[in-house]
Amino acid sequence: MSVLLAAPDRHDEREIKHLLFIAQELKKRGYPFYFLTSQGNKLASQARLAGFPVINFRPENSGGWLANWQLSRKMKRNGVNLIHFFDEVAFTSALKASQKAEVKVKVASVKTDWLKKMSSGNIRQLDSLICPSEEAKRQWLKGDLPIKTIEVIPAGLDFSRYQNKEKKNFLRKEFGLKEDDFLAGLVTPLEDLKIFRDQLEALKILSEQAPKLKVIIFGQGDLHLEKLRHEQPLEINNLHFYLGFEEKRADLLTSLDMFIFGAFSLPETYLLEAMASNLPVVGVMAAGMTELIINRETGFLVPPNDPQALAQAVLKIYLDRSLAQQFARRAYNLVFDKHSCEAMAEKTVDHYKILALQKGVRLD
Repeated sequence: MSVLLAAPDRHDEREIKHLLFIAQELKKRGYPFYFLTSQGNKLASQARLAGFPVINFRPENSGGWLANWQLSRKMKRNGVNLIHFFDEVAFTSALKASQKAEVKVKVASVKTDWLKKMSSGNIRQLDSLICPSEEAKRQWLKGDLPIKTIEVIPAGLDFSRYQNKEKKNFLRKEFGLKEDDFLAGLVTPLEDLKIFRDQLEALKILSEQAPKLKVIIFGQGDLHLEKLRHEQPLEINNLHFYLGFEEKRADLLTSLDMFIFGAFSLPETYLLEAMASNLPVVGVMAAGMTELIINRETGFLVPPNDPQALAQAVLKIYLDRSLAQQFARRAYNLVFDKHSCEAMAEKTVDHYKILALQKGVRLD
């Protein structure tokens, strides 16, 4: 019996890495598997380079009875009993062949925009959908489709991007800061002046109590500087603006000593990447809005609209470097265990095993 990872139209490097992590987990457990992908694409090349078996497939020729018959023959010949469709092309071009080959377990990783494209009849053929988030799962449930199982498995971070990275100094060079300055990066929704004004109040407190602490504002949204200057002076000694965070965030994080997640409305990816970069974190959000910041264990969690609480949390990390290291280490371990590509691959293969057992199929 074997697993077929169907991804004929795969070009994105990040998505290819995720597939290779799943393949590595299957190999580690001794489960036979194959990639079903287009000949000569990036996935086929990298899979073969890693020593993984590949079945060539031309989706542009699918749909006809001959193509379906040929593909189903390949599935039968290789003992495929579980197929995982990773994109819409895979699903639409290989579903009929998998039915003809009597593949017992069918799984699809889906995006919300598939909702309008997938028929109820095709959905009914699947044993499980895999969604990247709880929000995506809610969207599918709203569609009132005949879905047997929906599993949430986040895509996962590739931790090799953050391990053993040398500390960069370009932010210090950019703003003429000293080597012994302590850099805290603050990501905040700049279009929300109420939130930002509260955070500026916290920075004023910090500028008086911690002159070596410098805060770099990484903006998200439109910054209404003129309106803000009219309402509130911005002459704060420890404040700097760097508004290109989205494009360079992996490198910018390596320039920091600390990370402040300015509002729960921001993408949680920023927080995940900061924790993966071994940074102590402070989160400005209501309790329970994230599983990542466990107050006083993996960082400090402070309520919104409380400049004094934010300033004190930042100050504690600034003054207690041992505490900062403890927070960073625990946060890194938490994120790695739950949100790494390795964790994603383990959860995916565990899901295969459960589905296979339900159908009386062995994967080894």
